[in-house]
Amino acid sequence: MKSFLILLVISVVFSCGSQAGYVLKGEFKGAGNGRAVLLMSSEDQRVISDTVEMKGGKFVFEGEVPDAGWATVVVEPEGKEGVRMMLALENSRIEMRGDWNNLGMDENEELAVLGMQIIGSKNQDVYEQVEGQYKAVKELPEFTKFAEILEKVLETPEILEDTTFYWEYKKGYDVWIARVKKEQLKIMAANPSVEMVAYELGYMKDNMTLEQLEQVFGQFDVKVQQSKWGKAIRESIELRQRIEPGRLAPEFTLARRDSSLVSLADYRGKVVVLDFWASWCRPCRASFPWVREFYEEYREKGVEIIGVSIDENKASWEKALDEERLPWPQVIDEIEKGRSRVGGLYHVLAVPMFVVVDKEGKIVVRAHMEKKELSAVVEKVLGK
Repeated sequence: MKSFLILLVISVVFSCGSQAGYVLKGEFKGAGNGRAVLLMSSEDQRVISDTVEMKGGKFVFEGEVPDAGWATVVVEPEGKEGVRMMLALENSRIEMRGDWNNLGMDENEELAVLGMQIIGSKNQDVYEQVEGQYKAVKELPEFTKFAEILEKVLETPEILEDTTFYWEYKKGYDVWIARVKKEQLKIMAANPSVEMVAYELGYMKDNMTLEQLEQVFGQFDVKVQQSKWGKAIRESIELRQRIEPGRLAPEFTLARRDSSLVSLADYRGKVVVLDFWASWCRPCRASFPWVREFYEEYREKGVEIIGVSIDENKASWEKALDEERLPWPQVIDEIEKGRSRVGGLYHVLAVPMFVVVDKEGKIVVRAHMEKKELSAVVEKVLGK
């Protein structure tokens, strides 16, 4: 019986030690009494999740979240200005500590408790480590000169109008950012079980090849891959896999200016160049003279161009059409939730963007190209 009781006590101790939800404690010296409000995201909006009383600068939130995510704590002392504080909330014991006498403006020019500490959130720790690499790398001896150039740019942005200075800055920036990303990926690889690595990868993914993205994402634990941040990465990988060269180009139907419809399927049997552009895009419109030359040269060889505008303002698109008088078919994309529907299907992140589709409806290439490059691709397809 005695042994059983000992085992029971041990079992209770261990079960109490496991963290099923979160306990978020705040302790702010000098804040006095008031209240604290916890805001969490719901469908891209911040909603009040909990409100608690604050006594002597101390408060406690308790609850549970399905995945780690961003939360905002608004601390509102009686008779004093309130402050909003963001943190990576997870199911663990977390403490927020600070001194209300250290109120000041942070780097984003927002009121903050300077020097505040967040302890106990692994996701917060990883976030701070990853984001801290921008400063850490800049302070390395080999980046001393670039740090000086960057300081000049931050103080006087118009200095980049000097072409010579711009290219010097660009060269240094590219080397610096490549080193930053390298160090960030090391941190992410060392923390495969922390959801924050998927959040950070979300900001890197568009500058990575599909192979690189798959390799990095594959290092993460299944829990992380299946989290809400991981889901966004999976969707991006699946989208890019669908538009790899050799895959069938996503079908679409869009309207011309006169409301008649144009479908990609209508051009099966021809080589099609999809030209994604916008009225506000200077490089797009600067390309039209050579695209016009390309069209005159290749249209009799079975090549067609379809211009796909990602303009949100139809009137701006129509004005550009009047000014440019482009001879190939022009359609305007449909905007869904602030994003271009067809542009999204083809992973168009910037314009101009060309997508070459062969006679069988398969993607040949998807890239930013000049006339020489586009002509070489089309000649190769026609020669098959």
